[in-house]
Amino acid sequence: MKRHTRWIAASLAVAMAFAPACAFASEAASEKEEVIYITTDGGGNTTSVNAVNIFGSGDVVDYGDYSDVKLLTSTEKITQNGDKITFRTDDKKAYYQGAMEQVETPWDISVRYYLDGKEYEASEIAGKSGKLEIHLSIKENTACKGDFYDRYVLQASLTLDTEICENIGAPDATIANVGSDKQLTYTVLPGKGLATSIKADVKDFEMESISINGIRLNLNIEIDDAELMKQVRALMDATKKLNDGAAKLDANSNTLKTESGRLDSGISSVHDGVVNLDNGVVALEQGVSSVQGALNSLNEKSDDLTGSSAQIKAALETIQKSLSPVAASAGQLKELTSASGSIKKGISDLYDCAAALHQNLGAAQYKAVMAQKGLDIDALQAGNTQAIKDLSAQISSLRSTLSSITDQKQKAELEAQIAALEKTVKLLSGNNAAIDGTESYLDNLAGGANSLYVNLGTLKAQYERFDAEIAELVKTLDEMPAQLTALSKGIDQLVTNYALLDTGINEYTGGVTQVALGYAKIVDGVSSLTKGSEKLLSGSDALHDGAGKLAGGIAAYCDGVSSLNDGTKELYDETSGMDKKIQEEIEEILGNIGGEETETVSFVSEKNTKVDSVQFVIKTEAIEKAEAPADDSKEETTLTFWQKLLSLFGLYQ
Repeated sequence: MKRHTRWIAASLAVAMAFAPACAFASEAASEKEEVIYITTDGGGNTTSVNAVNIFGSGDVVDYGDYSDVKLLTSTEKITQNGDKITFRTDDKKAYYQGAMEQVETPWDISVRYYLDGKEYEASEIAGKSGKLEIHLSIKENTACKGDFYDRYVLQASLTLDTEICENIGAPDATIANVGSDKQLTYTVLPGKGLATSIKADVKDFEMESISINGIRLNLNIEIDDAELMKQVRALMDATKKLNDGAAKLDANSNTLKTESGRLDSGISSVHDGVVNLDNGVVALEQGVSSVQGALNSLNEKSDDLTGSSAQIKAALETIQKSLSPVAASAGQLKELTSASGSIKKGISDLYDCAAALHQNLGAAQYKAVMAQKGLDIDALQAGNTQAIKDLSAQISSLRSTLSSITDQKQKAELEAQIAALEKTVKLLSGNNAAIDGTESYLDNLAGGANSLYVNLGTLKAQYERFDAEIAELVKTLDEMPAQLTALSKGIDQLVTNYALLDTGINEYTGGVTQVALGYAKIVDGVSSLTKGSEKLLSGSDALHDGAGKLAGGIAAYCDGVSSLNDGTKELYDETSGMDKKIQEEIEEILGNIGGEETETVSFVSEKNTKVDSVQFVIKTEAIEKAEAPADDSKEETTLTFWQKLLSLFGLYQ
C-alpha cells in the first residue's frame, strides 16, 4: 500500500508558518497558536490527544493539563509545574508538545465497515475482498466544553487506491484524482454533522488513514439580502391573498352547503309526493277497472232487457192477432203477466246498476276512492303546487350559487341538477294538469250517468204502473170475459204504446254500450297515466339519488374548502413575520461563518487567554494487512522536528 505523508507535513508547515511573535508576560499566558492532534482507531474511537503549542522567542508561560511535555524544535529545558509550563527559547518559533489524558473532543466520529452486507471491525477487514460499504458519521460530542462544534468547519478526506478499489460510489463527496488514487473530500459546516456512505468493489482491501482537519471558519462574506427579502415579502403578500381567498371561498361554500341541504330535503319531499302519486295512480287504475267491470255487467244485461222487451212486444202482437170475438185464452194471459214481470225485473236491475254507477262515478267519488287507498288528491295537487314553488326557488338559488363556483366539474354537476329540477317542475305541472283533466272528464261522465240514472228511475216508475195496469187488465179479463172488444182495443193501444217503449229501451241499451265504450277509453288513459307515473317515479328515484350524491359531494367539497381555509390560515400565521425571522437567521448564519471579532478560546486551558488560533488535525488508524516483523537491530537515531510530528500519527517509524 502506498504512503502519502508529504501533504501532512505541508499542512503542518502551513499551520506553523503563521505563528506571530509575542511579548513576554511574567505570569500571564504567552501569546500562542494551538494545533490539536487527535488519533483514533479504525472505528473512530479516540486513542490519543496531543497539543502542539507554537510560540515566538523569549520567555514562555503556558497552561495545560498534560501528562507529559517536550520541546520539538530545541533541546532547551522545559519546566512543568502542575498545569503551568515554562521555558525560554531564542528560536524565532518554538514548538512544544503536550500529551492530554481523558479529554473530550468536540466531535464524535464513527467509521463502520461492511463487506457483502456483513459488518467487520476495522482490524478484521484488511486484506478481504468483496462489495465494501463504509459508513462515516460525525456528530457533536455534547460532553465537550466550548463552542468548537458550532464555530469550526471540518474537512474530511479519504483516499482509495484504484488498483484495489473499483466502482467507487460516494454521492456526498467531492472526488479528485491524485495519481492512481481517488481522494474523497467532505466539507462539514459549523453546527452540522455528517452521515454518509462510500461503496466500492475491493480486492485485498487496504486504506490509508482518514484525515479530518478542523479550523475556525472566517469567510468575511458580505451578502446583499435585499432581493431575497423582496421575494420573501412577495411570498408573504401572496400567502395573505391566498388566505383571504380561501376564507371567502369557505364562506361561499357554507352557503352552497346549506342550499344543497335544502335542495336535497326538497327533492326528498318531492320524491315522497311522487311515490304517493304513483300509489294513488295505481289505486285509480284499480278503481277505474272496477267501474269498467260494472259498466260491462250493465251492458251485458242490456241484451237481456232488449230480449225481454222484444218478447213482450211479440206476445202483445200475438195477443193482438189472437184476439177475436171469442175470449182470449187463460194461457196467453198468464204469458203476458209473466213477460211483463220479467221486463219489470229487468228495468229494476238496470235501475240498480245505474244507481251504483251514479254513486261511484264522478270526481268526488274518484277522490274518495283515492283517499281510501291512502292518497289525498287535493293534498297531492296542493303539494305539487308547493313543490313547484319550492323547486323554482331552489333553481333560482342554485343559479345564484352557480356563478360563485369555479370548479368546472362541480359546476357541470350543479347545472345537470338544475336541468333535472326544471324537468321535475314540468312533470309536476303536467301531473296537476292530468288531475284537473281527469276530474273534468269524470264530472262530465258522471253527468251522463246521472241523466241515465234519472231516466231509468222514470222508466222504472212508469213500467211499474204499466205492469200494474197489465195485472189489473188480466184480472179484468178474468172477471169480464165478455168485454173482449174493449180488451182488443186496449191491446191495440198497448201494442202501439209498447212499440214506443221498446224503441226507448233499445235506445237506452245503445246508450249504455256507448258509455261502456267511452269508459274503456278512460281505462286506457288511466293505464297510460300509470305508465307515465312509473316513469316519473323512476326519474324521481334517479333525481333523489343524484341529489343525495350531489349533496354528499358538495359537503365533501365544502369540508375540503374548510380544510384548505384552515391550512392557508395556518400557513399565513406561520409565515407572518417570516421576513424578520429569515433576516435573523441570515444574520445568525453569517455570524457563525463570518469574520465577526470574537475571542479565540483555547482548547487546552481557559487560562490561555492569548490564543491566536486553534486548529484540529484528526487521523484514524490505517487499514493495513499484517507486515513482516520489524528488524529490532537498527540503531537508534535522533529524530528531526518533522519526524517527531509525523510520529504523532504513527507515520514515521
